[in-house]
Amino acid sequence: MSGYYWLASYPKSGNTWLRMFLDSLALGGASPDINSPGIDNAATRDRFDRILDIESSDLTDDEIACARPRMYELEADAAPRPLLRKVHDAWGLTPAGEPLLPVGLTLGALYIVRDPRDVAVSLAHHMNDTIDKSIALMANPAGTMATSEKRLLRQLPQRLTTWSAHVESWLAAPVRILLLKYEDMLSDPIARFGEASRFLGFDASMEAITSAVEATGFERLRAQENTHGFAEAPPGMARFFRRGVAGGWRDTLTEQQVARIEADHGAMMRKLGYLPA
Repeated sequence: MSGYYWLASYPKSGNTWLRMFLDSLALGGASPDINSPGIDNAATRDRFDRILDIESSDLTDDEIACARPRMYELEADAAPRPLLRKVHDAWGLTPAGEPLLPVGLTLGALYIVRDPRDVAVSLAHHMNDTIDKSIALMANPAGTMATSEKRLLRQLPQRLTTWSAHVESWLAAPVRILLLKYEDMLSDPIARFGEASRFLGFDASMEAITSAVEATGFERLRAQENTHGFAEAPPGMARFFRRGVAGGWRDTLTEQQVARIEADHGAMMRKLGYLPA
């Protein structure tokens, strides 16, 4: 039996960038195809249906959550090597009371965190909705993603909880964790991505890491999206790779919006250094 490394984050925190870097590293530093990722989502519906030989569309959200650990057990049992999976779920238990992501199969987790003020702006663009609604979602203990009553989505429902609770759940998870701040990934990508590579047990040279960082720079990824589109972008989204900056909230959020985010998440923001202690 193999196991999993989870690439975990609240949505719009830099997970896609990390996946593209790791794809490039596996290619020796060549540019990855953004529409053929080597690292898939842990909540992909097609894989769930295929591995468990059931139709997820016939199940309730609770039944899907209770079945997901069985999918991971079967998948890991058949895998010849450790698996990497993107995760947006908060760390937690299924309705049956067991960890959604099996502890015994977890080799470690890279947890990416980003200033929630920037997350709110990026999430609004991702949802093609207002910033106020993204702020409300980030403060909702029942927050979820990939739920729809109108059509069957490519991803299974994922429980987010609040932004603060999501971060806390992963930092307190009973598994090996490497915390990566999106802002540090921007300011020193070679150091931070190199740290991530070593955590995953990759024997990558500094030359390969540097090449992979260059191959997955924001403008390179954005150029691919301009030419070929991005399959993971939700319907109606103008651009997935939009700005890729830290602190962009300063020229977007109103004073009232900033105050609400800081009131909702001030304790965790101070813990992570996004607000003065």
